[in-house]
Amino acid sequence: MSNTQIEDQLAIQELISTFFAAAMRRDSAKWGDTFAEDGSWKIDMLDEPVVGRDKVVAVYENLMQHIEFVSISGFPNELAIDGDKATGKVYSQEFITRKNGDQMTLVGCHHDEYVKKDGRWYFQSRRFETLRRA
Repeated sequence: MSNTQIEDQLAIQELISTFFAAAMRRDSAKWGDTFAEDGSWKIDMLDEPVVGRDKVVAVYENLMQHIEFVSISGFPNELAIDGDKATGKVYSQEFITRKNGDQMTLVGCHHDEYVKKDGRWYFQSRRFETLRRA
């Protein structure tokens, strides 16, 4: 593995960590900055993917109005880097407390497409697949 490949792999892992940490801190600007300007986001409760960073952030902020606390952890898998593009999966666990007191645990898989622009990696596409909800 070349130094460039190692650097890219580490940068993508940092991107994933930033996404999770920003969600836990409810930092929508930092969270949104993990997506490419024309990136897309799809979760189960959305009929269609949301496209464009500004729209992705707006939907995220709307959803977070109902959340008191969220803790997310995960690990990347099946990362394949090809130049300035990459694909991968990230398996995650989310522990969510809603403002009404309801609690939920989600276990799932993020199906990701990454893009490197101006030397930085972003999510080009991030689709969450729920594997278990409790």
